[in-house]
Amino acid sequence: MRRIAVASSLVALFAAALAALPAHAQLAVTAAVEYFQWIEDTSPIEVREQGPLFVLGLEYTQPKDQGWLFAYRGKVYTGTVQYDGALLSAPSVPVSGDTSYFGVTNEVQLRYRLLPQRSYRFDLVGGAGYDFWERELSDVQTEDYQVAYVRLGIALDTTSDRGWMLGTGLKYPVWTEEDAHFTDFGYQQNPKLQPVGRVSPYVYAGFRFQPHLALVGYFDSYSFGASDPVTVTSSGGGSTQFYQPASVQYNFGIGLQYQF
Repeated sequence: MRRIAVASSLVALFAAALAALPAHAQLAVTAAVEYFQWIEDTSPIEVREQGPLFVLGLEYTQPKDQGWLFAYRGKVYTGTVQYDGALLSAPSVPVSGDTSYFGVTNEVQLRYRLLPQRSYRFDLVGGAGYDFWERELSDVQTEDYQVAYVRLGIALDTTSDRGWMLGTGLKYPVWTEEDAHFTDFGYQQNPKLQPVGRVSPYVYAGFRFQPHLALVGYFDSYSFGASDPVTVTSSGGGSTQFYQPASVQYNFGIGLQYQF
């Protein structure tokens, strides 16, 4: 039900954005497949998830030759990846299985565009975004993540029908909250975990081979330090401490972009 509500909200947001855009807006839709990795610094068994995710993205950039301009980046992603790790209640017992992901990202950007040179435009990019994803490890174990982040980078794009698109920079999660749904395991409390954000890089490259079509590839990432521990009590009165270990996320993607 959470996925349906989030997806419905995103569809409504995209529809409203499309309706509000002028006819000459720089608008692009991207369909991509990415290789996803999630690694947790756990002992004695490291938790690792990896596999494919499917991504549908929407981009809007205010059409302007020079100066300050607004941009938007949004995407929906979903897929099932391989889980290798240990039991939550028994960290020395190895287990394998599948993890399902569903997430939504919305990001607004403020860019400063330099005067185009030799069929290319160059932007300085600052952005702020909100990322939500649901991580379903089993029928009874689900985790919800919320991440607010900022981005700082540069972007190069062609102004002609054929040419390169390049970009790179750094992301920093300014706020992170993880809902581990402890009450689903019989605990009486459900405190939220708050992993510590760390700086991580991103980079992308693409080639526009037709006026409306481009092939794009990218690397994106998150890095989190360990959260502070939280204490929960069972119905029998016993208490247990949990924390989210230091984690990293890597996304390697390739996709086809259509620009209107």
